[in-house]
Amino acid sequence: MSQLGPFEAIVWDLDGVLVDTEPDLKASFREAARAVGYGELTEEQVSNKIGGGAKKALESIFGEDSEYLAPALAHFKDYYPRHSAVHSVLYPDVLDTLDALHGKARFAVATAKIRSATLEILDKLGIVDHFDYIVTADDMTRMKPDPQSIQMVQERFGVSPRKVAMVGDMATDIQAAHAAGSTGIGVTYGYGKKDDIIAAGADMVIDTPRQIMPLFP
Repeated sequence: MSQLGPFEAIVWDLDGVLVDTEPDLKASFREAARAVGYGELTEEQVSNKIGGGAKKALESIFGEDSEYLAPALAHFKDYYPRHSAVHSVLYPDVLDTLDALHGKARFAVATAKIRSATLEILDKLGIVDHFDYIVTADDMTRMKPDPQSIQMVQERFGVSPRKVAMVGDMATDIQAAHAAGSTGIGVTYGYGKKDDIIAAGADMVIDTPRQIMPLFP
């Protein structure tokens, strides 16, 4: 592996990288199913549904052609932002890493989550002011692995792609970073699989956010 960094900007994925959001997502999927008359969802139905946005998750639960899909998605979009930070928590070392790197690089979030829920989570967990730019599902027309979200950050910051690092927990994060001409850093503590991250060609794999600090001297 060639020497990485120094970088001028970090693009952080949200779910599985900054915040463990799964408990509130599961609860909101269950609430949506009950609200539209589908009934109770099993643990299997609500597990492993993070990545790609709410529509993709609910399609996986109900089926793309289900009569429940559209009303469940509408209910989810109303309910989840108001209940998105009930049980969600920052991963260990996230806050310390953000504080330590303050002033050394510009920070952005790129997530498939809707904006209202994203801002609620970042605000309730006390880290919204750490970010100079936030890209959500409401801003994108194409989700990762498409590079659109990272390119938006590059353009907003006026930073060369090679000076940008994307930190994510999914293979799609790494693929998006590379498609944008940037560095892809994979985390092992999130919802993705380490083997998938490595197979996607991650430039660096970390077990804690602290391990990126040497890249920003």
